[in-house]
Amino acid sequence: MSRRLLGMALSVAVTAALTVLPGHAAAQASTQTAAQASTRAAAGAVAETASPRTTVTFTDTHEVLHGNPYTGTAFDINSPKPAGERGWVFTDDPAITAFIEGKEKIPDEADIVRLQIAWADFEPDDDAFTWDRLDAFMKRIVEQGKTVEFQLLMSEAPDIENDPSVFAYEYPPAWLFDKLGAKFRLAPYNTVYKSRQPIYHDPIYLAELKEAVGAFAARYDKNPGMAWVDLRAFALFGEWSGWNDAMNFPWPDNATRSATLRAIIDIYADAFTQTMVMMPNPGADVVASDPDADTQAKRYVAFGYDQAARNENWGLRSDTVNSAFPWMHYGTGSENVWINRKLRRDLIQVSEGAGWDSGIMLNNPRLVVKNALEAYHSNLQGINNTSFAHWQAMKDAYGEWFTTLGRYSGYRFLMPRASYDSEVAAGGRFTLAHTWTNNGVGFSPRKYPLEVRFTDRATGEVVWRGTDDSLDQTKWFKGDVRELRSTFTLPAGVPAGTYDVGVAMLGADGKPRIELAMPDGAGKVYPIGTIKVVPEVTPPPALAAPLTQFKIENEDYTEAKGAYGVEAPPEGGFGSLYLDEAGEWAEYDNVVVPASGTYRAEFRVSSEQGNRFRVEVDGRDALGPITVPDSGGYNVYRTIERDLALTEGRHTIRIVREDGRWFFMNWMRFTHERPESITIQAEKPTAQEGVWLAAQDTTSDDGTPGVSIVDTGDWLRYDDVEIPASGDYLLQFQYSTVNADPLTFRVEVDGADVSGALSLRDTGGVNRIRTEDFVIPLTAGTRSIKVVWTEAHSNIVWNRMRLDLQGAAKQAIEAENYTMQWNLGQEWAWKGADTGVVVGTYQGSDGPVRAVGKVDEGDYLRYDNVLAPHTGLYRVGFAAASGQATSFRFEVDGDRYPVHVPDTGGDGHFTTVGTWVKLTAGVHTFRIVAEGSGLLLDAFTVTAGTAATKAIVATGATALKAGETSTITTEAVNADGSRTPVSDGVTYLSSDPSVATVDANGVVKAVAWGSATITAIYDGLSDGYALTVTDPTLVLTYVNDDDKQVKYSGAFGVDQNRGLGDYGDDVHYSTQKGDYAELTFTGTGISFLTERYTDMGVVDLYVDGELRASVDCYGPVRQGQQRVFRASGLPLGEHTIRVVNRQSYADTGRIAIVDAFVVEVARAWADGAELTVKKKATSVQLTWPKSEIATGYAVFDGDTEVARVEANKTKAEVGSLVPGSTHTFTVRPVLPGGAVLSFGLTAQVTL
Repeated sequence: MSRRLLGMALSVAVTAALTVLPGHAAAQASTQTAAQASTRAAAGAVAETASPRTTVTFTDTHEVLHGNPYTGTAFDINSPKPAGERGWVFTDDPAITAFIEGKEKIPDEADIVRLQIAWADFEPDDDAFTWDRLDAFMKRIVEQGKTVEFQLLMSEAPDIENDPSVFAYEYPPAWLFDKLGAKFRLAPYNTVYKSRQPIYHDPIYLAELKEAVGAFAARYDKNPGMAWVDLRAFALFGEWSGWNDAMNFPWPDNATRSATLRAIIDIYADAFTQTMVMMPNPGADVVASDPDADTQAKRYVAFGYDQAARNENWGLRSDTVNSAFPWMHYGTGSENVWINRKLRRDLIQVSEGAGWDSGIMLNNPRLVVKNALEAYHSNLQGINNTSFAHWQAMKDAYGEWFTTLGRYSGYRFLMPRASYDSEVAAGGRFTLAHTWTNNGVGFSPRKYPLEVRFTDRATGEVVWRGTDDSLDQTKWFKGDVRELRSTFTLPAGVPAGTYDVGVAMLGADGKPRIELAMPDGAGKVYPIGTIKVVPEVTPPPALAAPLTQFKIENEDYTEAKGAYGVEAPPEGGFGSLYLDEAGEWAEYDNVVVPASGTYRAEFRVSSEQGNRFRVEVDGRDALGPITVPDSGGYNVYRTIERDLALTEGRHTIRIVREDGRWFFMNWMRFTHERPESITIQAEKPTAQEGVWLAAQDTTSDDGTPGVSIVDTGDWLRYDDVEIPASGDYLLQFQYSTVNADPLTFRVEVDGADVSGALSLRDTGGVNRIRTEDFVIPLTAGTRSIKVVWTEAHSNIVWNRMRLDLQGAAKQAIEAENYTMQWNLGQEWAWKGADTGVVVGTYQGSDGPVRAVGKVDEGDYLRYDNVLAPHTGLYRVGFAAASGQATSFRFEVDGDRYPVHVPDTGGDGHFTTVGTWVKLTAGVHTFRIVAEGSGLLLDAFTVTAGTAATKAIVATGATALKAGETSTITTEAVNADGSRTPVSDGVTYLSSDPSVATVDANGVVKAVAWGSATITAIYDGLSDGYALTVTDPTLVLTYVNDDDKQVKYSGAFGVDQNRGLGDYGDDVHYSTQKGDYAELTFTGTGISFLTERYTDMGVVDLYVDGELRASVDCYGPVRQGQQRVFRASGLPLGEHTIRVVNRQSYADTGRIAIVDAFVVEVARAWADGAELTVKKKATSVQLTWPKSEIATGYAVFDGDTEVARVEANKTKAEVGSLVPGSTHTFTVRPVLPGGAVLSFGLTAQVTL
């Protein structure tokens, strides 16, 4: 009997979950049984319970995948047209001839070959089809494993006899008009030439078109070398319509136009049943008055779009994606915007190719790629290269960006995690739980069944294979997680033994078809581990519930009213949604929910306290008004969540504003709630004693009320809590505090204390919500959970607690395997390939390593689709080196964790630094942002575990005078919330050493007036506090931007009442290079205050005509009243400061802002100095101490100057006063140049 036994899929519980692992971790697979995991887990990690099941994990190989259908990098094979010459057609093109003859080969890095071929090339005379050359071409294509995009030129041609700028393609053959008598007109174009344009509704033309397209399809529709046919090359449908598009065509009436367009689309739809057809992705303004908008699809040129879009597996073509400009404009007027968003989840998007134009394509190679990937989500992209002539030049010019484009275009499937029975009996059931992510930007337009096979390693023979055809890759998008179950029954005849387990995605022919982003694949089959076939097995325990998640980027709305997309927020992403008035909305009508159930809906928002919005699903208000907590500032984001019930299938989700003021939303993420994640709302106890259950003191992240009036001895009990599995659970306790009084509690389960005393930290106010994390053991079953308050003083609002089952997980990510990199301050700029980071070879402890280097402040590395298998605490450890102390931010979905790198000695001296983060189950975006220079980064690991120290608290003096010192006190917050003082191993930092310094022992020294943040770092954790330094020797005078003393030159604008922390709540701003603001002042120092933000540019600062500094005012987060320049120690007298805008907004997208100036003058007298008054009947004698800065003194009675005294005198007499009158006298120093200070010594007297 043959050992090649076919298996049968018995049942497949397909529950979708959207998970995507990184497109950037070391290419390795780890296989371990749960029992092995318990012995191999990293220190502090929570081990999985032993079971007869094998769990394997994989990370993205980061290699470019080639040969997958409908995706990849494009190659244009038609030869470029030499200037002033005729050029070639398919029949005589030398590049095509060289390819057919084997003299040229399609480059290995190319996947889909674009071929332009005119009607006359394959039907040179009526019914005289010629296929030999095309057959030979397709034969070579298939031999090389490539596919072809056919651009069939079937409509109208330019004037090839007279127009020297066009190719010689004869679109409709001459015989169509000259022999068969098809009607045409001479359509003028470019004011000079005329095109012989068919009368498209002429029956002869339509009949011959159908015959030609049908003959072509009959020969090639099922050819494995076919990618798709491009209807976009048909002038009526929007592109290549420069000769005369359909809008200008003389249709006799709208009915004829509609019928003709539909007839042409039907010709292609009927002919190509296996091959995709690409429609144009048109861009033109909406024409609301168009009487036939149904066929025009509201666009001038895309008349047939809506009709064509009904054809399954048709796609879209664009060309603007090929330019290095942000073409993805936001608005509601352009249907180009609408179509790109509306159908990117329904129809795949590919791009145009054209002649290589270095003037366009090299002005910003990264932005070309970024637009293709992040704006258009392209499945296929070419960098405007034509034929063999420019391919290598293009590759050399684009460097890493060419590779990035190929790596992430289209779909990129990875199985980051799988679990299967370690042993299976012949004739028994075999279950594979497999998680899938799509690390590419597009999606697959076709489905591919999953094959699982057992292979005898010794012989290479497949002893069993089973197929699950329920996979639907057409709904796997970036940011999604699909965790599926495939269950098979093995034939009884499978021999006992140990076999390799492999997986593959199959094509229509039943053979492995898809290259996966997984290691060690051979023939598109990927090994995932080994399995034993044995006579009998003990049924394994039930699998955990599948992880299901999907994500929507808010700028990808399909329709909007008032709302619109804006450029990328500081925390990253391609864009975000902005709504600032009641009634504005944005809609997403292509949301596919993979499974019915309750979802944890997360909304990433930036808002002031109290703003409101609502969520509608299919026109129904699904959650009621959602009140948003303060996110922390303008364009600073936080995540809020709600529980949302959704049913499987396609839905429309609408976000609606209910009030005004600014409001941003970056993304929405929906995660199916699993039994392993248990939420207990504080206000819903079974029984309680002493607490108030309807606290409305604060706005919670989940919109539910909390409990308050909690005192020592109070308790709340929650019965019938289902614990799905025994193990350690992460207890996440969300609350806010009224004050800093102590708070402790314990957790009892079925009457037994399982936690011991747990302590909560002060949150800093009732509207500042914190989640404190603890780990407690729980046993499977129905339990009663009780929270007992052991110390409380009516000082807490407790919202909820969440319990998540912990497990083992670890993955390694090579630093150079980023998804995207650049510099935050140069997001739209190109200053050469090293504008961002540069990957190079450095010296590690065990030899050479590839690492990221040449890191400058603001450089960032982004890693998309990193999978966390469960919600929990994870230790992130970085292998880093630096020749100087530096730091960076590690960001998880925008939330920030600071990491400090000491001076390790630079290259050759890598060390491990790290931080603890909390990850929710599902996929995440990591970002590393340099806050200094000098960093070398080799790799980092993400390991699930339990932190012995979960936080630190740093305290110290918050106000000092210049010259004073204080010492920081640092405490470690232990796992139970208790605190332990620490000093060894603590690193201290000051955000502005010009204001205050801090030494290695935590001693802070105040240097000069201003504000700084003092930070302590311990075990990868950090805490800080704000310090204000004053200087009693100086008097500071603030001069607002609107003060008449400030003179402006150029086109400055004014922005008032911004509410963004400006001094005086207003600013002047400049968008033009060379604009300047100038202030003449009297003093000994001057400071310039402005804003730091992502759109702030570089300013030059001059004092008395001398350039003192050039300052880049960029900042990742908006901060007002930022001192970016200070000049001190000036000689007392009159000086001038000039602030010059160095950049133009039109060129860089950056502006300059003038907020205020601060004038410094040395204090005229020491503390304690007094003005003494000696009274007479009608006069007084004033006496004061000498001032070292004065060149004289001005004496004032109220606001009136009554005397001027020389510098060598300190007395004055004021007479002619009225007996019984009251006077306020002030003596003010006169400075060099005659300026009088606005302050002095004052005394009041009544005669």
